[in-house]
Amino acid sequence: MKRIIAISILCASVMPAAHAEEQAENYVGVSASKLIATPSSTGAGVVLGHRYNEHLAAEIAYEDSGALSAAPDRTTALSVAVLGFVPLYGEFEGFARVGYASAHSKDATGVTANHGDVTYGAGIEYHLNDKYSVDLGWNRLRIGDNVGIPRGNENSYVLTVLRSF
Repeated sequence: MKRIIAISILCASVMPAAHAEEQAENYVGVSASKLIATPSSTGAGVVLGHRYNEHLAAEIAYEDSGALSAAPDRTTALSVAVLGFVPLYGEFEGFARVGYASAHSKDATGVTANHGDVTYGAGIEYHLNDKYSVDLGWNRLRIGDNVGIPRGNENSYVLTVLRSF
């Protein structure tokens, strides 16, 4: 947890204050995710972020991979990430995300594992208007500890609705 707080403070100080005020905005979002692996589960999450300019943002997110389904395997993760954006066409932007996640996994037998590792993803964002946007992306989270739960990757498709303020 101390690492996550330290990284989030570092992310908040990436841009000089004078430049950050020009286009800076905060945002909050809710997401639904679908694990790609079998057995698949449907998850939910929340995100809080700060967009420094048109190309850079930092965010803190919480995701529960089984929140919207009765999946026996479940992972919850708290992460901090930096996002890079590139304009595509009209109201569309592409983005890449890289960060650090602290994950807690539980399998069908009740065995648990805690692990922290790099998380990353990519996707497309569509701006509905000045305040709302929708993201469709792919995320990868490293889970397991090779003791109770084998190490592996949890890949998911994520749909997020964001509100800027």
